Amino acid sequence: MGPGEPAAEDVRYFDGESSARHEVALRFSQALEIRRGEAMLAAWPYPSIRRMDGGPGVMRLKSLAAPELARLDIRDETTKALLEARGPLLDDQQLRRRDLTRIVLWSLAAACSIVLLAIFGVPLLANRIAPLVPPSLEARLGEAAAKEVAVVFGDKVCNSAEGHAALNDLAVKLAGAGGLKAPLTVTVLHSKTPNAFALPGGSVYVLSALIDKAADPDELGGVLAHELGHVAHRDGLRLMISNGGTAFLFSLLMGDVTGAGAVIFTSRTLVTSANTREAEANADAFAATVLHRLGRSSAPLGTFLVRLTGQQNLGALSLLQSHPLSQERLEALKRDDVAETGLPLVDSASWRAIKAMCAGVDGGS
Repeated sequence: MGPGEPAAEDVRYFDGESSARHEVALRFSQALEIRRGEAMLAAWPYPSIRRMDGGPGVMRLKSLAAPELARLDIRDETTKALLEARGPLLDDQQLRRRDLTRIVLWSLAAACSIVLLAIFGVPLLANRIAPLVPPSLEARLGEAAAKEVAVVFGDKVCNSAEGHAALNDLAVKLAGAGGLKAPLTVTVLHSKTPNAFALPGGSVYVLSALIDKAADPDELGGVLAHELGHVAHRDGLRLMISNGGTAFLFSLLMGDVTGAGAVIFTSRTLVTSANTREAEANADAFAATVLHRLGRSSAPLGTFLVRLTGQQNLGALSLLQSHPLSQERLEALKRDDVAETGLPLVDSASWRAIKAMCAGVDGGS
């Protein structure tokens, strides 16, 4: 085949500047001419042509002299043979290694960027985003999280009518003293681990071991008031945005472009994730204010936390792991305390009902 003689026309050309696909003919001249009819779309010098990975039966080529995304897809075997004869650097392994190295380096840079954004950027953004989230959306996020709590703990709700009513009365009293107007639900789940946590939208969960270990209503009331502080400050929403953003970024990194696992991951980490020291201190201050308005001391909250701290093998969901204790928090609770002047948070009958509300649930006492 001499210069200027066209090769077979079973060739598709992408010019790299648009998504259009062109059916073209190739002419082997001083350079590889890419033609559509009489028009020459491009001319590729033979030394610039490199082989790319294509599909079965397809020779895919690019040119170092062409736009980055320009390529040829060739199926005709005769044309393939002609190009292999004329392209001296068609399979330049050194170039392929450079391309592979560049891809690897860019991938590592992208992964590092995602990791750094997840660690530092998303948590900072959460504080700015949370105040902009409407209560209706926060409630929906809380409902999604509640479904995952049910998956984690199963059907272990302590639903004794008398105990539930007494605990709800206590929560309403605490919420009223704190000026909390958001809808509030308190659920007790049977568990051998002492913990309590709040979800976005006003759902508070108390694990039965926490009630078992509380010596009096002031200790339990202090923890419950602390959780209401997280509700009032929307800390659960901030944590969900932070964890959810991080989970979404990592899901992208792992190839889950929909981020479908982020909500499940985030909802489950709400149970164990630690709030910031500032959030914990603010929740303590809220609890102390609520208790003092009711004429009760905030010291039992600190005493209860100290007592739990001294216990071993509290498990992965212990109150002290999801609410890290600091000496500063204990000192603040003691320093700002007031004398008791009000009535007990609940009467003795209500306290007995609360203590017994998990009886019969998976062997609860």
